[in-house]
Parts: sequence; C-alpha cells; structure tokens
Amino acid sequence: MHRDEHSRGTPGANRTRAARAALLVALLAAVAALLAGFTGTLQAPAVAVEVLATTVLAAAAHQAPSRRGRHVLALLAGYWGLTAAGDTWWLLTVDPTGVSFAAGEFEPGVTMALEVVRYAAVLGVLALTTPVTGGRRWTWRRGLAQAQVTVSVTALALLATPLGGLVDDGRSYSLFTFFDVVVAAAALGAVVGAAWTTPRPDRAATRLLAVTAAGVGAVVLGDAVLVHALTRADALVGGTGIALIAAGVLTLLVTHLSAGPPAPTGTSPLPRVPVRSHPRLVLAVTVAVQVVAPLAVSALTAARLASATSTTPGPATLGTAVAALTLSVLLAAVQARRAQVAQVAAAAAQRDELTGAHSRRGLAEHARRHLTAGSGTWTLALFDLDGFKAVNDTFGHDAGDAVLRTVVARAAAAADGHGVVARLGGDEFVVLLHTGGPDAPATTDVLRRLRAAVTAPARLPRGTTVTVGTSLGAVAATGGDDLAELLAAADRRMYAEKRQQPAPPAPEPLPLARPRR
Repeated sequence: MHRDEHSRGTPGANRTRAARAALLVALLAAVAALLAGFTGTLQAPAVAVEVLATTVLAAAAHQAPSRRGRHVLALLAGYWGLTAAGDTWWLLTVDPTGVSFAAGEFEPGVTMALEVVRYAAVLGVLALTTPVTGGRRWTWRRGLAQAQVTVSVTALALLATPLGGLVDDGRSYSLFTFFDVVVAAAALGAVVGAAWTTPRPDRAATRLLAVTAAGVGAVVLGDAVLVHALTRADALVGGTGIALIAAGVLTLLVTHLSAGPPAPTGTSPLPRVPVRSHPRLVLAVTVAVQVVAPLAVSALTAARLASATSTTPGPATLGTAVAALTLSVLLAAVQARRAQVAQVAAAAAQRDELTGAHSRRGLAEHARRHLTAGSGTWTLALFDLDGFKAVNDTFGHDAGDAVLRTVVARAAAAADGHGVVARLGGDEFVVLLHTGGPDAPATTDVLRRLRAAVTAPARLPRGTTVTVGTSLGAVAATGGDDLAELLAAADRRMYAEKRQQPAPPAPEPLPLARPRR
C-alpha cells in the first residue's frame, strides 16, 4: 500500500489538509479584499497581498507531496517575493500613498531589476514540468520549435492587441509587458513542444504541463492587463488583471499540492513504440504554428508599416516580428533537412547493410508496388547457399561475409534488367523477376545464369578459393498474391530440391604458415 493511501485518514494527514485549506481561504480572502478596494493605483494593500502570497506559497512548498511540486511552489514563492520587494521599493522611493503609471512616474532601477529577474522563476516552473521523453527533457530541435512558437505568438500579440503600444512606449512598464507576453507565449510553446514530441509523454505528465502552463499564462497575462490598467487608472480592467493573477496562482497551488511524483522513465522492458495520439490535432497545431502564424505576422507587419499612422510598430514590436519570421524560416529549413534525413534513413532500411542487396523491407516494398499493380506474372525465386556454414566454421565470419557479398554481386549481375535481389538474412536470398512465370524461357535463362554465377569459385581476401552450392525454389507471382505465402511456397520447393542434391564437400582449411629459420 502506498504511503499516501495509508496516511489518508490519519490525524496528521487531516491536519495537513486543514492547513492547506486555511492557506487557500486566507489567500482568497486577501484577493477579494484587494479587488473590492482597488481604485486603479498600486497601493500598500496590494503589496500586502503579494507578501501573503509569498508566505502561502513558501508554506505550501513544504507540504507538496513530491520533490517537483516543492520546487515549483518554491519558485512561485520566489516570483512573488521578488514582486513584493520591487513594488515595496517603488512605493517607498516614489510615492508612499500609491502609484499609477498614468501619473507619469518611472520605476526605480532596483524595482526594474527585481521584477525582471522574477521571470526566471516562472520559466523554471515550465522547465520543471516539461515531460522527459527518450531520456532527455530538451533537444535542440524541440527548443527551436518552442522558440519559434514563443516568438511568433509574442509578435502576434504585440501586433494585434494594445499590448504592442505598451511595449513600444519606451517607459519602465514596457519591459514588464514584453516579458509578460513572452512568458505566456513560452507556456504555450511548452505545451506545443510536448504535443510534437514522439513518442508522446504519458497523459498524466502532459496534463500536468498543460495545467501548469495555463496557470503561468494566467499569472503573467494578468500582470500585463494590470500594467495596462495602471497606465489609465482603470479600476475595472485592473480588477480583471488581479482576478487572472489570482486564478493562475490558485491553479498552480492546487495542482502541485495534489500532484504526485513523476512516473519513472526507462523502466519498460521493451522500447516504446513511437506513436502520436490525436494526429489531426497535432496536424492542425503544426499548420497553425508553422504556416498560419508566419503569414499572419507578415500580413500584420506589412499593414502596420503601410498605414503610416500612429499605429506604426515601434522597434520592439518590429524586432519581435523580424525574429519570428527568421525563426520560422530556420525551423522550415530544419524540418526540410529532417525530412531529407528521414527519407535517407527509410531508403537505408530497404537495403541490406552487409551485402548491398534489398532487405526484407525493400523486397516487400517492391512486391507491394509491382505485384499489387497487377502487372503480369512474375517469378519469386528463393535460394540459399549449400556448404556456407562450413566456410564460416573453417575460415571465420569475415570469410563468410566476403562470400555473401560476392554472391549478391554475381546474382545482381545475372538479374540485371530483369528484377531485384534481396537478402532475407543469413545465407537466404530472393530474386523477384518480371520475366514471366518460372517456366518462361527468359526466366529459366536468368535462373540458369544465376546458379552458375553463385556456384562459381569465390576468392577470399587472404587468397583462398572456396566453392559453395545452391538450392533454389521458384514460384509464380501475380497481382494479389501475399508475399509471406509466396516465400513459404518457394521455401518448400527449395528444400525439396536440396533433399535431392548430394552434400557439398567441406572446404579445406588454410595451410599453416611455416616458421622462418
């Protein structure tokens, strides 16, 4: 029985749940009081709520059931601690009675430094909840895809919403607004990156990342809305921002107080099969991110530049748009290169690495392409090498490999222009000929030349000459025939022929080298 299940009804567990509930109630009450008294300016009660949030999150970090949850809540506590310290310094040095961006104040350098550093904490939260797949949490391709999503979404938000005006204003709040939008876009990028990962992480890990990203997005977007409200002293908009921040904090708090430790990776006795769930959703997201987003950024940027009005994008918005388009082009180039590599790998999988013949997969592809097309009668001939084991036992596997390569080269020369040669494994080979059935003159001629070539003496790398025999079984193949059934029929004919042949003589061993006098 798990420890959590065993302690679910114990007095200690009940006290823990009561303490968590008390913390949540205190935080909710403080937020409700702040919403009721918010007038559109930043005042001391807001800092008090930030200090309370820091305390609640720090206390909750000690009660989280998993190490990851403790780290996540500790980072959130650090985020609100830095926010409270920056706002406190702002109020003490600018105006103790309250500050509104609408009054034209600039923030002190200490406040700006503290509130920029805090964004590293929420990015750390996203990093901690990113699922591990394939033994790694990040790859450079995945990082590039997430960067493209992040910058593209940021550019769209700045071009299509009033947030772009705040970012291009050149005042202190411009920097905070920009980072708020970037972190929200990074949260979306983390979820998209997990959706693109193959094989997909387990559902629990994906769900935890999605909920965490939603909470982080609500916190930073609420902060951006609140900054926008402070520039206009708008209490209603500011209340909306505070509500978003509170919803995000509560989501993160409840989620990581209840989430258990991550499932161990790499414990399966067999490797996972690369499978994507919801392929249509993945396709839709891919098209939206890699096609629609770059086109929308280009169109909005061109429209804003052509307007020649006050809506012309500033350096920050324009630079973000250029970065988004650059990353989109770079990601497209990487995807094209990856597709080319995948195509080369697929072609390599259809080729036997040792001999250069078609592999079993390559043979199946040829059979699918030609036999299912119903292009007349073909011949599938299966042959192996009689006496090959003796070559391996006498001269070693290097000599056996040389014989296999020689056989494939000779069989390919005999079948050139008439079909393909494949190696099934070991010393078993297949020729698929489009010369008609096994009794057709062209087919018998090719098979005669193939027998003569395969059984001709083969010279090994160290100068020894060996000879192997062959047994062959051929069957007719037409459209609709199953490849496995054709191979089984050819195998029966090959062994029927093998039983009628005398055993080949064993090859002579290499002479021992004479010692020098």
